[in-house]
Amino acid sequence: MMLTISAEDFATLSAQTQAELLAQLQGIPAPTVPQSEKAYAPSLPSDIDPALAKMFDWEDRADLTFKQIQTWMLAASDKTKLGLKVFAEHGPIIDVSLLHEAGIENPSHFQSRTTMRTRTVTGDTSAFMLAWSDWSVGDCRYAVTPITHQSLRRYFNLD
Repeated sequence: MMLTISAEDFATLSAQTQAELLAQLQGIPAPTVPQSEKAYAPSLPSDIDPALAKMFDWEDRADLTFKQIQTWMLAASDKTKLGLKVFAEHGPIIDVSLLHEAGIENPSHFQSRTTMRTRTVTGDTSAFMLAWSDWSVGDCRYAVTPITHQSLRRYFNLD
């Protein structure tokens, strides 16, 4: 196996991914994460209220690095960029009303576009950029992982 990764990119990976890569390189079995700990993204920081975080399905949500966000944005429309700027400014968890205020009238279409582009950039056919709450109970929120949030903030020169 040939793997090239910079120290900067390695540091942006989740702890689980780092452990799996190191185990693979050392030829030892990768540590497993109990199913109960897979409920949310490995990068979920302690400063997000756990009750709020549990409202989202974090499985398959991509931790996008700054370089991936730069690539991602190359093919993004201006309207999609406006929507992602909302996440950079107000995220990592936002209410859908903020997208409406930014001119995103159809959040489902925005969600679909972000999913397709994320899968293209990551090469992972099951990856999502956005997590969403249970809209059937009237809680209309979206979220990105904290790593993706920081990458978006950097892209939009907010940090």
